[in-house]
Amino acid sequence: MQVTAAAKARRDEIIAATLTVLARDGYAGTSFKRIVDEAGLSSTRLISYHFDGKEELLLAVLRTVAERGAEAMRAAMAIEHTMAGRLAAYIRANLEFLGGDPVYAPALAEIIHNLRAWRSEPGGDADIAVEQLAGLLRVGQTTREFGDFDPVVMAVAIRASIDAVALRLAARPGLDLAHHIDELLAIYRAATERSSS
Repeated sequence: MQVTAAAKARRDEIIAATLTVLARDGYAGTSFKRIVDEAGLSSTRLISYHFDGKEELLLAVLRTVAERGAEAMRAAMAIEHTMAGRLAAYIRANLEFLGGDPVYAPALAEIIHNLRAWRSEPGGDADIAVEQLAGLLRVGQTTREFGDFDPVVMAVAIRASIDAVALRLAARPGLDLAHHIDELLAIYRAATERSSS
């Protein structure tokens, strides 16, 4: 079924309002009624028409933010010519993206903490993110730029670190994000670099 431009615009409007409500009111306070009020819609049926419930809506919010973040990361990584540079760009762009809009980090924190489907979906978005990052690390090992480590475990650690900083940012809007980024870059540079011995 083809989605019309009007239907896509309505879905985008609902997702934007949901991000705001999630960031302001938390997971428990995010109701279709509050989303309708935030978006200035006439009825909760407009949400139900596009989404089969709160869980589907929140997964759509998560995917939308992930796609926007991926675009920012791809652009930052594309100008790097080394795997170490691409890894650094991945970490930096990911966190700068999350810090670039005040609703992203708190809204994603609410989803991560509360949405069971996001955490338990094998082969879901979280698994895909880990596998893509592990692929970058494997290339760096093949080119002998990175040392010997399990790329999946390293990718899990990097993703968990990024998520942890995002959660701290959600709880502390004045967080020194640049400092956190610099520290993560130093940690993962040391963890992935090839030993000189």
